[in-house]
Amino acid sequence: MSRKELKQAAKDQLRGNWVWAICLSLISWLIIYLIDDIESFISTGRDTVYNQVYRFANGSVLTETTSSVSPFSSIFTFVLSILAGILLWGVTYTILQFRDKGDQPNVFKGMFSAYMGDKFTTSFVTYLLFEIFLFLWTLLFIIPGFIKAYSYSMTPYIMKDLYDAGHKPTATEAITKSRKLMNGHKTDLFVLDLSFVGWWLLSVITLGIGFIWVTPYYRQTKANFYRNLAGDQFLKEN
Repeated sequence: MSRKELKQAAKDQLRGNWVWAICLSLISWLIIYLIDDIESFISTGRDTVYNQVYRFANGSVLTETTSSVSPFSSIFTFVLSILAGILLWGVTYTILQFRDKGDQPNVFKGMFSAYMGDKFTTSFVTYLLFEIFLFLWTLLFIIPGFIKAYSYSMTPYIMKDLYDAGHKPTATEAITKSRKLMNGHKTDLFVLDLSFVGWWLLSVITLGIGFIWVTPYYRQTKANFYRNLAGDQFLKEN
């Protein structure tokens, strides 16, 4: 499918389902924002809004000495960032399920769908390794990290398919499969992302209001990209 067809399919799938899709994205964003706010307060003693206003007004970046952050605060901040990632993967699972079967689970259940039942341990470890690998690649330089982000981008979708197939993946299995699946297709996804730049800018201009509509639209399109690329090959794993 072309980019235009992927995006049109997303619009067709969301027609009549916008309220549910917006609630899924908006509530998960609000929770992640709250997590980020707590993290900001622990790290800097200021909430996120204050930090952003301060930076804008002064044209500078707030700096904190490492001595001002206790080991407990650092650990708590790390745990909060992992929780935010868990929510995002849960949303990804739910959107793919909606794309394939039209299911619309309870929003809160959907946000944690990647970690319910016997999925928790493997999904959690996979997500942790996913972040560690990206961090290590980014340490080499920004560009390798950027490229690997696209290589690993299909990991949560593959995880869901493997679970649906009755196959319990190993901690790195979905990451490896994503890397192989995206071989030769990273540019395709990058260009697809670029096609949303205008929408993101419009969302910024409207003081974030546009994100309420654009975010579900983008996520639905990305789920279509995955299914168009992967087909049902991972649903046949055993």
